[in-house]
Amino acid sequence: MKNKARLIIILIFVILSTACSQDVEKPDELQQENSHKGELEEIPENSEDEIVEQVLNINWRQEPPDLDPQLTIDQVSFSVINSVYEGLVRLNPDGSIGEGLADYWEISDDGTEYIFHLRDAQWSDGTAITAEDFAYAWLRTLNPKSYSLYSYQLYYIENAEAYNNGLIEDPNEVGIEVIDEKTLKVKLIRETPFFLSLTSFITYIPAQKQAVEEWGDSFATEAKKMIYSGPFIIKEWIHDEKLILEKNPNYWDSEKVKLDRIEGVMLRDNNKIIEMYDDGELDIAKVPSEFLKIYKDSPEYHSLSQAVTWYLQFNTQDPWFNNYKLRKAFALATDSQTYVDAIQGGMGIVAEGYTPPAMKGVDGKTFGETRNSELPDYRPEEAGKLFLEALEELEITKEEFEEKVTFLVGDGDTWSKIAQFFQSQWEYAFDIKINIESLKYKSLLGRYQTGEYKITYSGWIGDYNDPLTFMDVWVTNNGNNTSFYSNPEYDEAVKKAVTETGDARYEAMAEAEAILAEDLPIYPMYHPSRNFVQKSYVKDIARYPVGANYDFKWAFIE
Repeated sequence: MKNKARLIIILIFVILSTACSQDVEKPDELQQENSHKGELEEIPENSEDEIVEQVLNINWRQEPPDLDPQLTIDQVSFSVINSVYEGLVRLNPDGSIGEGLADYWEISDDGTEYIFHLRDAQWSDGTAITAEDFAYAWLRTLNPKSYSLYSYQLYYIENAEAYNNGLIEDPNEVGIEVIDEKTLKVKLIRETPFFLSLTSFITYIPAQKQAVEEWGDSFATEAKKMIYSGPFIIKEWIHDEKLILEKNPNYWDSEKVKLDRIEGVMLRDNNKIIEMYDDGELDIAKVPSEFLKIYKDSPEYHSLSQAVTWYLQFNTQDPWFNNYKLRKAFALATDSQTYVDAIQGGMGIVAEGYTPPAMKGVDGKTFGETRNSELPDYRPEEAGKLFLEALEELEITKEEFEEKVTFLVGDGDTWSKIAQFFQSQWEYAFDIKINIESLKYKSLLGRYQTGEYKITYSGWIGDYNDPLTFMDVWVTNNGNNTSFYSNPEYDEAVKKAVTETGDARYEAMAEAEAILAEDLPIYPMYHPSRNFVQKSYVKDIARYPVGANYDFKWAFIE
């Protein structure tokens, strides 16, 4: 979700986010939730005068920046794409591997070869979904001309990285083979235990070649310029206003889809969002911290941990923020505990490192227990001294710094409150007032990619349930490495984590995190919990701690 969506991929979608459990829970471990624990419910039989309209009213919060599965990087788009497309597998509500477009598969004894047998399924236009649709989409991702920022997610496939980097030019050398219309063979570099789960991820979604080539650069920019393979289709898309989903009658498993329609608006005004929820115009709403006291004792309030980290992000290719003392000064000047308590209303935990602590670590321990590094504590006086030393090294004055440095953030109530917190922290430590630059979501992501910023606040949600999904982001030249950080020792540690097995790979990731904590291209702040209210008649929305936030396939209105 980097979103970056890979989240700033989430701030707005994740910052004050979601889940289920009657009381507020400390996010000690990643939790999985459908709206009730245990089995999915069946829609009760209604008498003729009790017919319930199967319409769910939600708030997307933002305009989805890019609904092209092979090119998208943000969490808002992920949630929409997960509703209208499907991969080889689809995660069950409990996070286990469930049924997708693959009817069944075979895995070689050494775990490096997969043969997927597709079921008889159709695109929304009635044409058959074939193995070629997968091969085309995956090779499109890897084509250097596509500039897909998530291409590295396919590097587990033989020769995928070499093709993406232009070291080989023949796509037939990549370990993706169409055996026949319904059979896809994939050859991996080495055994990858989470590969099957990864095929549910957005970048692995198939694409209809005819649609992509017909619409070109405008593919997936309008509802009428998309062909769908999932439980829903986009019925109406009025940009920056609303996006409405409708049940896909051509979806292979349409009998299990109970909702007829999902009415989605795009609101960022917290007061308006809560007002609409209270008036019954929204069935679900994120709970901003300022409203927590009102809802925390309500049976409609839920909280769930998730694999997300929010952090200050420094542009290390910027001449000023390439200075280590300057980055450390900002870290020392920022009080994470006060941020969590005062700004987030205690809805989350202070980050002790970059990787969420509940993810797997060495010898059956969590990664938090495996971690052997420490982040700088809040020490504003020391920060002030270090800041002056950095300015002297850079040969700039306070006045020049104050004039040219802005804090880049998103727009809306939540962002405004967050930005003002950081602004006041740095004013206290450095005796300067850094200006705030607020941008719409899509523009914000664009500035990250072009490197037109000096300091920002960003976040990352895991793509799959393994610490590697966090660590590989900061490898040199990774598409989502928008801090533009580069350290050969870090790269080597992550490479070791990819090639090693067992505890050795977790030890390598712990080593990488220690390097990250020392270099400070980012300063991890906190791990949020998902906090939301949901009407009691809304059932069986699946929510995941990694990947797409939601799955509405099984949801219904009671």
